[in-house]
Amino acid sequence: MNGPDLTVQLVIMRLLAGVIIFIVHGIAIAGAAVALGDRGPAHDGRLQWPPWGHVSILGLGSLMLTGFGWSQPVAIETGKLRFGRASLVLVVLAGSAALLLLGFLLLLLAGPSLKSLDFTTGLTVAAFVRVAGRLCVWMALFSLLPIPPLAGAHLLTALGYTPPQKAGFFIGWGLLLASLFGVTQQLLMPLYQLVAPLVLGVDVALTF
Repeated sequence: MNGPDLTVQLVIMRLLAGVIIFIVHGIAIAGAAVALGDRGPAHDGRLQWPPWGHVSILGLGSLMLTGFGWSQPVAIETGKLRFGRASLVLVVLAGSAALLLLGFLLLLLAGPSLKSLDFTTGLTVAAFVRVAGRLCVWMALFSLLPIPPLAGAHLLTALGYTPPQKAGFFIGWGLLLASLFGVTQQLLMPLYQLVAPLVLGVDVALTF
């Protein structure tokens, strides 16, 4: 996922893609929680404009460097959810599903960009949507890991264990290091190779 060369262009693309991904992911999780009965995320401003509250600085920095990051966690009150702790599974899945859909929609822009824009701009936009599309799939899978500060930490709560609130910050640095040394990519690669071709097509999915 890190690729052979971390170029300035790739870092900038990851920055732009990361902001979009974090916003979509955060809104999907907050929206699902609200739909299932917890109005808290709406009161916390997670469904308001501008949506910058979804962006985690450390998570974005990790994404820019390693290709893996995380959005700002959404606080959810389990007792207010329609199906109790089981609703948290639906909330987490909603976030990942939104990213897979985003990746699919972004790839649809590649062809029109090459046809309607000038040569250089078209190539740049097409390259961006391909990078962003792959990031969407990686992030959809990565966010399912039941580790704070990832959205998957809600799965621990669904099982009856709530991680300490401060744990996310310290574990986040550990996730950054693990991703930097390729551990995260190797862990998720088999699942990525299964899911990504279905969302992005084989040619785009398996290009690094």
